[in-house]
Amino acid sequence: MSLPAHILPTSLGMHSQHDTEVTIDDVLDELERLTEESFTAHEKSIVIAEKAREVRRQLEELALELRVHHNIIGRLTVAAMERLAESMDLLAAKADEMRVHSLNAAEESEAAQYAMADEYRPVQQATADANLIVPSARIHNEG
Repeated sequence: MSLPAHILPTSLGMHSQHDTEVTIDDVLDELERLTEESFTAHEKSIVIAEKAREVRRQLEELALELRVHHNIIGRLTVAAMERLAESMDLLAAKADEMRVHSLNAAEESEAAQYAMADEYRPVQQATADANLIVPSARIHNEG
């Protein structure tokens, strides 16, 4: 008699529905990577906002210099300088927004990492202590 493929045991002897290539270590490593990248994005967004504001200040100084010392007061020049300044304001605002969102992402992925470690590490240790290959399904232990 042959059994359907979904009932055949895997190399661990488990039912195939429980077989996975993902481990808790993989998930925790990925969450740690996401946390680090989010903190990096947070730090970069602070720098971007500062630099955008500095460029805006320099544009204002340049516009003043052109108007006062070089008598460049044309309508197109003024409009171009205003547009560049507005672009720097927008860039700074978006960087500030990114700063908030990236910090939230970092904190959430870090919290998820710790929560998963707290939840699953004891199960891993208990499995190893009992000389089991895999833990039993939680539903078998609830009740």
